[in-house]
Amino acid sequence: MNSVDNLGLRKGIVELFDYDNDYTRIYLEEKKNLERLLKDKYIRIEHVGSTAIKNIKSKPIIDILVTCKDLLEFQKFVKENVESETYTLKELQEGAQDFLIRKEEDGKVKAFIHVVLDDSKVAKDYILFRDFLNNYPEEAKKYEELKVELLKKYKDDRPKYTEGKNEYIKNIIKKAEQEKRI
Repeated sequence: MNSVDNLGLRKGIVELFDYDNDYTRIYLEEKKNLERLLKDKYIRIEHVGSTAIKNIKSKPIIDILVTCKDLLEFQKFVKENVESETYTLKELQEGAQDFLIRKEEDGKVKAFIHVVLDDSKVAKDYILFRDFLNNYPEEAKKYEELKVELLKKYKDDRPKYTEGKNEYIKNIIKKAEQEKRI
């Protein structure tokens, strides 16, 4: 069974699957759906996260970046027009630079939709990280190795698993920013 057959995870669980070329197709289908639901309220929709990085293991959850002009206005639109049994909104926290929409079906999280301000550092970091790892497969493999190690420690603790990746991600973003300046 490939990773797409297993798309989605129950909340709080971590599993990694081999890369699957169908991730791009699934992302494009979801993008089309989001374009319909979000109407003219978004600026960009991008495939990010590990499923957007070629040939590395990832959680079978599609990460999508959506950028907008105003987070509060966008959140209000989502609450009134998009939130449903399938799409649930994680509230924008005071001072936060993003919020999350979770797509769930059959008790599994299928996609994380990260909503950020367009041209924000957060938006740029998502893209820098994805592009750097796709341009440097050996660095992508190091990231995969870190994820496998963290999985062994934190299979049932997604927050700790995610926290364990933070330093590596920050370092990759710094490398990518330096490379762009050269």
